[in-house]
Amino acid sequence: MHGLRIEGRSDDIWHEIVHGVDVILHRGEVLGLIGESGAGKSTIGLAAMGFARDGCRISGGSIMFDGVDLTKASDESLRQLRGSRIAYVAQSAAAAFNPAHKLIDQYCEAPVQHGIMPRAEAESDAIDLYGRLQLPDPENIGFRYPH
Repeated sequence: MHGLRIEGRSDDIWHEIVHGVDVILHRGEVLGLIGESGAGKSTIGLAAMGFARDGCRISGGSIMFDGVDLTKASDESLRQLRGSRIAYVAQSAAAAFNPAHKLIDQYCEAPVQHGIMPRAEAESDAIDLYGRLQLPDPENIGFRYPH
């Protein structure tokens, strides 16, 4: 990541919220970002995958991953990379779940979208995981909402 700049929109005006971030990671390395609430950790972490949350845009710099600049990559190229070769782990595991979708749907989304396994196999895999984690009622817990 070189010279990363991100803008956020407020009242239809774009304001620079991240200015000139440089990070170099090599294969197998992990980066943790530490800072105060609202400092931009999540915004920078998501940008490392070529993603900008609603109301934000990557306005400058480059994000290179295996020779591909993610700021210029197509949506299809990014979709193929995310979840299979590059990932983002949120600071709060509970915040990673969307309260509007059942747990099993959220578990199955990535392997199905990335062609790793069909839906039925992903559901079976999820139930097996719930059991190994000793969650209550592993056969049915995935059909609940996370709230």
